[in-house]
Amino acid sequence: MNKRRKFIKSASLIAAGAGAFGYHVSHSKSKLIPINKKAKKSMLHNVYFWTKEGVSDIELKKFEQGIKDFVSAVKEIQKVEIGVPAPTEDRDVVDHSFDYALFIWFKSIDDHNVYQKHHAHEKFINDFSGLWEKVKVYDSELI
Repeated sequence: MNKRRKFIKSASLIAAGAGAFGYHVSHSKSKLIPINKKAKKSMLHNVYFWTKEGVSDIELKKFEQGIKDFVSAVKEIQKVEIGVPAPTEDRDVVDHSFDYALFIWFKSIDDHNVYQKHHAHEKFINDFSGLWEKVKVYDSELI
């Protein structure tokens, strides 16, 4: 246990020192990434879908494919992930009530604005809006 504490303390000091020199630690890649403070701010667009009662499994598969088709048509999208509620423990701060989540990263807010008006995005909404009862969007400018 003593070795583990020493490692955690060392790792924390390295991360803190890196932050002071304009780097941040990426846990997913375990490396330091330079922060370009002059670059345009990137953006994360989170979309949560609550589907209507009675939507069939076939309709849901078409919905999933519709998401994949439309995001692949928008070149301004930097990265995209599609998710469903994780089987984590129920807690007051956790909302498992949604059916699908869409996470889209953009290099800039301008790219997001192009995506919003893109014909593939509009087609997706027209084709599938009848399947959901609620959609909630959380847009974040990354710092």
